[in-house]
Amino acid sequence: MTINDTGARGEIAMRHISISLPVSRHGQRVGSFTLRARQMSLLSLFLLVTAMPVLAPASELRVRVFERGGRQPLAGVSVCLGTSANLTQFGSDQTDSGGYAVFADIPRAPLLITASKSGYKGGQQSLVTSSIPRLLVLSLPAGGGGPVCMPVGNRTATNTGGLQISDFSINEGATASPDRQVQLDHRVNGHPSEYRASEDPDISTAPWKPYSARPVYVLSSGNGKKTVYFQVRRYSKINGADIQTLSPIAHDSIVLQAH
Repeated sequence: MTINDTGARGEIAMRHISISLPVSRHGQRVGSFTLRARQMSLLSLFLLVTAMPVLAPASELRVRVFERGGRQPLAGVSVCLGTSANLTQFGSDQTDSGGYAVFADIPRAPLLITASKSGYKGGQQSLVTSSIPRLLVLSLPAGGGGPVCMPVGNRTATNTGGLQISDFSINEGATASPDRQVQLDHRVNGHPSEYRASEDPDISTAPWKPYSARPVYVLSSGNGKKTVYFQVRRYSKINGADIQTLSPIAHDSIVLQAH
């Protein structure tokens, strides 16, 4: 290495640093190759970039959930994809009738998968993804407790696909109703094929119905405040696989004053 000291007060001017590398042929030195400061900087930058982890998206992650101790797949399981700090950082989904939740365009990085369903103990699994499509199988024991995936208000595995509910209200925003049968008024950005509604915050237990722009819902019996949760989805079946895009969940309340 050659150093030309041209800096003031003994400081080395880095632009004059160079390294001479010998060049050999058949064991005999035939010359040398000199790397100057700029070339060394570019080489260092190249080595740094190539050593950095790649965060390119993986092609697909499929999560399938079964009931512990059996072969029955669980439908309606909330599955979150994220980190320990943010369980839904990369999206959330709910399993279909075959127990599948599908995530696309996920980062190639350490992930934490959380799965939960009412009546079962929630579970978590760490995973490092790759560019190869992967299938992760989870099983949930009956009972309760454990980690909980809360998909409400978070983007789904397909980033909601443009399905967004706005201006959701019961009976056009009325504060009370004398009748248990009410109308669920809303607007949707996108093209849903089905909807579901429930007074249970865990809306995953509610059945899907053909989409209606002004669906009717029957409130539970007993006077008092009623909160209805509402969600839409775009559903299709391709090559035997259930493909769905879920909207965030909307809700509104009304007071039942039946006579």
